[in-house]
Amino acid sequence: MKQFKIILGVLICLILFAFSKADIGDSNTLTSLFKIERSKDNNQIFYDVNLNSSGEFDSENPINIYWIRNTEGGKIKPLTWIQRKYAYGLKFLKINDEYATFRFVSSKQMYFTLKKDAKNHFEVYTKYNDQILNVNRLFIQIEGGTFWFPNIKAVEVYATNVKTGEEVIEIITP
Repeated sequence: MKQFKIILGVLICLILFAFSKADIGDSNTLTSLFKIERSKDNNQIFYDVNLNSSGEFDSENPINIYWIRNTEGGKIKPLTWIQRKYAYGLKFLKINDEYATFRFVSSKQMYFTLKKDAKNHFEVYTKYNDQILNVNRLFIQIEGGTFWFPNIKAVEVYATNVKTGEEVIEIITP
């Protein structure tokens, strides 16, 4: 059943991208939440809100995650099991009709909330250094290491301060 949902989610993303005017490497669809880029290569991981038939997020699987493999000509691929369970997957802590709270499976440092903004668009928020941030993208600086233990030098969080509207970059060092 979960494989069917993943396949269905990827197919929906393919359809959305087919009708979108956005460049394949920089999604701008109404469902796009944020993306992760890495220093390792120019492949990107996209996080899109997974909508149900009534236009609300799917409480069973609120966020659809997939790769855009720019190193393979822009192919769209789902995360592997290892990537979902140990690196880029999400652990949902609370889900209700108004919001979903989650964190990355690879980190317990930051918590995020998926909810609608004042314009009725789904957004992802986090609190960091006493600021409420609307997350746009993350950049992971990797320098060596191994497959299971990459040497992460820093994670840059590109966001908008909700209170001031100012664009901010928060740098987190492990």
